[in-house]
Amino acid sequence: MVTRQAFLLLLVAILFGLVANLVSPNRIDFIGQYRDLSDGSGPVVPPAAQEGDPPFIDINVAQFEFSTGTSLFIDATEPEEFECGTIPGSINIPFEHLPDDLGTYFDSVLQGIPKDYSLIVFCTGEECDLSLHLARNLQSFGYTAVSIFFGGAREWEKSGFDMERRKRCGQL
Repeated sequence: MVTRQAFLLLLVAILFGLVANLVSPNRIDFIGQYRDLSDGSGPVVPPAAQEGDPPFIDINVAQFEFSTGTSLFIDATEPEEFECGTIPGSINIPFEHLPDDLGTYFDSVLQGIPKDYSLIVFCTGEECDLSLHLARNLQSFGYTAVSIFFGGAREWEKSGFDMERRKRCGQL
């Protein structure tokens, strides 16, 4: 008898919760709108990729690393492009403006980040190979956990993720 009453009480509570959710202005959808993580497309890899390059990651891995906060995202584009739109929290290391003394420069810009810390390098998208070249440089200076998100800011935004914009510019 007690289990029957507990079951009925549980059923009433579930029904009450469902009805309350349906009429709430802050309701939660019963079936969420989630991206398909098994689309099979894999990472974008440029034709210039070579054996020994840092690994290329896809949007799913990039978004996971972003959401866990366990990686530093590095935008390899020009400062003007960086200001127009980048992955939130990224730092800008413009490949086109690297100084001759890269070791000191990387130490300064990365502010003592351990060389085995996860770094994800990207630029605007598939037509931009600055991320590949910057990642190769970081790897050659001993950074061991460098990855390349070659889909870049364009794929990030196209996937519906937030962008950080410091000024208003044209579309990426």
